Amino acid sequence: MNKDAIGISLDLINRHYQEPNRNRYEGKYFWEELYPLISASGFRAIEIPYEPVWQFGGRSGVPMNRYCINTKYQSAANYRDVLRQSGIDRVVGVTFDPNLFMRNDNLGFFFGASGHFAGEALAHAADLGADYFAISPSAFYGRMAHYHPDLDAKMEDIVARVTELLQGLAAKAQEVGVTLVLRNEYWSLFRGERILPLLDALPECVTLDVDTATLTIAGVSPAAFIGAHIGRIGCVHLTDTDFVDTDETWKSPNPEFPAGRATQVFRDPGTGSVDLSRIVQLLDDLGYDGPVVCSARQTRDPFRALLRTRAFLNQLPNQAGRSAL
Repeated sequence: MNKDAIGISLDLINRHYQEPNRNRYEGKYFWEELYPLISASGFRAIEIPYEPVWQFGGRSGVPMNRYCINTKYQSAANYRDVLRQSGIDRVVGVTFDPNLFMRNDNLGFFFGASGHFAGEALAHAADLGADYFAISPSAFYGRMAHYHPDLDAKMEDIVARVTELLQGLAAKAQEVGVTLVLRNEYWSLFRGERILPLLDALPECVTLDVDTATLTIAGVSPAAFIGAHIGRIGCVHLTDTDFVDTDETWKSPNPEFPAGRATQVFRDPGTGSVDLSRIVQLLDDLGYDGPVVCSARQTRDPFRALLRTRAFLNQLPNQAGRSAL
């Protein structure tokens, strides 16, 4: 695997908590300073999480939705030019999490808002020239159970509505030339191998996002999962963790931040217990040539995380022949 073809996700920037001052993350200047640093760390491709929450009047410089990009740069094409001038060749993918819209007991609201903004995010991914659009098929299990105590009784209806939403997105994705990929978080209704029946109900063009840390936390071997489903993998996230979910944290309302435990669920790539080197070797052995992205979500220091991740990648065998992202 050509380590220089691996991208980095912008989820390494913590946009939601004051560490130490979120206000600077809302400034355009912060991101335009970050892009050359990403390039200097050896990453030529980035992934962008799509977050509608930032589109408050166009004042936000957070480049994570269509409205902010068009407000600050007039178009996705202009934004891509800024990235290229900073040494970043492309946006390889866009991710979308509908958890924001699970905020009451009205499933119609949840699916309506999720479908609308997922469509916006997919169109934005196409404008950015992304290879894939990775969507979380459900909100946090615990958040859903909070608003829907009878969640188990509603499960059949929920699965049917999720399937219908994803079928519509799959058709749109084919039209615009973007691959629709299913994320597989450990806190999802479709955690671990529960994602597979959902995938089987969708067209062949829909593929899997293999997230190594979240599979590990869900009790699934990433290597075994990759080996079993290599023909249906659309992207791979090299994520790391030391977290063991002994208290069913995945069912809590805020599973990324376990209550009562001073712990960090995710670790910078190469600093946790997931055997990422083995995963990379396996991908090479199986002939996988799709997108690979490193994610350092929850990192304490994004700039150190960039260098840590690059240091880890530099330890990998640099095999020729892998196509660039």
